[in-house]
Amino acid sequence: MKKVLPVFLIFLLSVVMVAQTQLASWPNYVELNPTPKAGVYKLTIPLYVMGQSRDDLGDLRLFDSENREIPYAIRILQTMDQRQESGSKLFNRATVGSASEATIDLGDNPGEHNEVEVQTPGGDFRRLVTVEGSDSGRDWRMLKNDGVVFDFESNGRNVSSNHVKYPASRYRYLRVRVSADEVSDDGVPEIASVKVSRTFHQEGFLTTWSVFVPEYQLWRNQGAHATTWTIDFGSRVPCSQLTLTIADPSFYRPFQVENVGDPQNPRLLASGNLSRRADEKVEPQVITFDQEEHVQRIKLQVTDYSNQPLNIVTIEAAAPAREVVFELKQPQTLPLRLYFGNQKISEPHYDFEKELEAKLKANPSSTAVGTTQKNPAYTPEPLPFTERLPWLIYLVLAASSVVLGWILFSLTKSTLRREEQRQGQ
Repeated sequence: MKKVLPVFLIFLLSVVMVAQTQLASWPNYVELNPTPKAGVYKLTIPLYVMGQSRDDLGDLRLFDSENREIPYAIRILQTMDQRQESGSKLFNRATVGSASEATIDLGDNPGEHNEVEVQTPGGDFRRLVTVEGSDSGRDWRMLKNDGVVFDFESNGRNVSSNHVKYPASRYRYLRVRVSADEVSDDGVPEIASVKVSRTFHQEGFLTTWSVFVPEYQLWRNQGAHATTWTIDFGSRVPCSQLTLTIADPSFYRPFQVENVGDPQNPRLLASGNLSRRADEKVEPQVITFDQEEHVQRIKLQVTDYSNQPLNIVTIEAAAPAREVVFELKQPQTLPLRLYFGNQKISEPHYDFEKELEAKLKANPSSTAVGTTQKNPAYTPEPLPFTERLPWLIYLVLAASSVVLGWILFSLTKSTLRREEQRQGQ
């Protein structure tokens, strides 16, 4: 027993030291206090965390109070429509009355699917489409009986659609039937190809924050009077939208927004016109960027021509929210700590990311985030040797100068001695 105790103490001390070393690379953390039970949780990453993290948030790490790492996945809550195509094989093409028919085999264990893209030749048509599903290829269930594909000209423009949606399913086989347009088709339309996919729509959610309205500066834009506001966010954060509250009752002014983090190479983020008629309802002016960008300083320029500068009362910035999703498995002790601020660490690439879609079906519970705290275990990365001992550079330069002077002196002395010997001869 006396021998076992020291070994156990050494083991315990080594575990503590490893845990401290593991956490020593992050300067900051925030605490989370989800309900103390197993389940899937989510949190919206605050702006003050994003401002001190990497752009891709790959430096985030989540630990429980016993320093056990918890896998997570990050969602960017932007509005988007996605399509994931399934591998498929088309066979059993046939004609059934005035319709053509084809069967699609999605293979063993097909994933979820809810849409077919049906290519049929011709133009100026509106054709009815039905979609059936089966696990065996013999017993069929109706998935869609009123789908439509069409192609026609309207006001000099071509309008077409060849996508048919149906309730999400996992059937291995699909049977697609396309009926002839009774008005424009002379024969049975051919099914050239069918692509099966899963499509889904994600509704976005914006994180918004108020920005201090800076003093404007008078400017010139191509010879015309203009006004600029340089907006400083204080740290580098994602931004995709500005909302301006303008007191003026009516105006029509061209504007542009630039990323001026690098003053020598400004990047255009948005341009257009700010406008309001005197009889319109007073509402904020929304400027949407061409694409989201990580910025610290941006410049809003409004061309006034012969008008007075606009009276901008408030400015709000916005970006798609970032959300961390994780799962607690008992026993895990609270509070949790989300560490951030390590700019050089690589992304973790957890397997949990691949399971995110299934985990979201559990309706994750929201958890609040505390304020930023300094990590007491943080050990800054050592400065380069020349920065730790800057005087060493001057010492080396001084020593090099002395050595070089001595070499030159020796060469000069040797040259003079040879010259004297030559003259003595």
